[in-house]
Amino acid sequence: MQPLFSVDSIKTIERAFVEQQGIALYELMQRAGAAAFERARGLWPQANHWVIATGAGNNAGDGLVVARHALRAGFDVTLIALKPYSEFEGDPQQAWQELLSIKKETHQRFDILGYEEALEKDLSFGDVVVDALLGTGVKGDLKEPYWQIIEKLNQLNCAKLALDIPTGIYADSGNCAKKEGLDTVFSADATVSFVGLKVGQRLNHALAHQGQLILEPLGVRNPLAFGVTAEAWWSDIHHLKSKLPRRSEVGSKFDCGHALIVGGGQHLGGAAILAATTAIRTGAGLVSCWLHQDNQSAALASYPEVMWRGFSSDADFSDLRNLERYQSLGFGPGLGRDDVAGQIFTNLMSSVVDNDIDCVLDADALYWLAEKSSTKLPERVIITPHASEARRLLNAQQDDVLSSGRIEPQLSVDTAYIEHNRLKVARQLAKKYQAICVLKGAGTVISDGEQTFVMAGASAAMMTAGLGDVLTGLITSFIAQGAEPMGAALLATELHYEAAIVAAGNRRRGVVASEVIEALNVWINQLEH
Repeated sequence: MQPLFSVDSIKTIERAFVEQQGIALYELMQRAGAAAFERARGLWPQANHWVIATGAGNNAGDGLVVARHALRAGFDVTLIALKPYSEFEGDPQQAWQELLSIKKETHQRFDILGYEEALEKDLSFGDVVVDALLGTGVKGDLKEPYWQIIEKLNQLNCAKLALDIPTGIYADSGNCAKKEGLDTVFSADATVSFVGLKVGQRLNHALAHQGQLILEPLGVRNPLAFGVTAEAWWSDIHHLKSKLPRRSEVGSKFDCGHALIVGGGQHLGGAAILAATTAIRTGAGLVSCWLHQDNQSAALASYPEVMWRGFSSDADFSDLRNLERYQSLGFGPGLGRDDVAGQIFTNLMSSVVDNDIDCVLDADALYWLAEKSSTKLPERVIITPHASEARRLLNAQQDDVLSSGRIEPQLSVDTAYIEHNRLKVARQLAKKYQAICVLKGAGTVISDGEQTFVMAGASAAMMTAGLGDVLTGLITSFIAQGAEPMGAALLATELHYEAAIVAAGNRRRGVVASEVIEALNVWINQLEH
């Protein structure tokens, strides 16, 4: 697992590290610039002319170190100075003086442009553009001339490198600055992050603008040794494969768990069908699915391997009062919001608690949980809201929770609050409902209230109906097969994303959830080898 830090924590690590090593902070600037230069040379070996845009702080100093290495290596360099270098102080000023000491070859170009000149000049000669404007120093909206320079640089048809984080991205949230409703951020092909990954680099708009994310620790081998804690943790799919339930060559379907899906109300059968199909295609030994009787024939025709049961009212669920035969329940996809659905929610949740079955609540089950927020939940439950569902759940008044002292009373929040405070919201929801919260989005946040993880990524191809139902079926399947709820949530979330990327290929539109189910079947079997 890779720790993700706040900007303040990174600063603490840097100060403690240089004190421990007996070096100056300027040495870290030297290392950062050198590492970024070498990474860029490796990525774009044909680049000859380097355009480096600098702001006013340490990020600018990093950029000047890059420029020094580029000149020393024989490349042409053009600097775009948003603040005159004569006004620099401290480490950036030292980096500027050392750059001036480089003796360039007669064939080399070394030019310095002010921002007004840069806005007017044709910069198409650049082979690689380096963003050394603000880094993690972005506060509030970007002012002139920063947003103007960013717009100019983004238009260039060349390689683009960001130092530490693209200018315009808020490093603690991953959201970005806006101007007239549009993203105002340097769009990089690659970003070299220094010392440790910032939590915002795995969230929200950062995923769309940072390109390939490269970590250069600058000699800091164990950042957690300096008295800071990680805001969250991140891992890729290959480091999560140990959480995949193992299965023997000897046994039967009964050894691989029985997953139950309940949802698919009248005219809403597709969601439950997708969830149940995912469960059977990803290894659950048996899958039963209860859905409205009007959907039963279509469901049986789609996958006869699933045991489909039809209902028309809550009375039809009498057979589900005893849930001992099931190892997990995925509840809510397409359930509906009519009176029948509300009664099914109330009665089935009572049975779940009585039988102590692991439960995944999604979609309309989350709606009813917010409506009936005093509902008692089982000890091991996972909730899987997107931002709007999280808003509803967070705003729901639950007298027994608020009076218990487990959390502070929550003022009414909107979806924008959710998007800007996703780690905090996931923790709050986990504590409020004593659950594991899987807060879906660009970088899915998973928290049990104590430990928090940021998994998966972002893709335009995933903006399609049914993928949440697939995720519910996948988590439910893993739990039925024997995975612990947290391990199931982590593995399923990352695997769900990887399968969607494979299914999409080069497409950004038109991917459907059933394609992702097929890709999951391939991915999950590859993980076992």
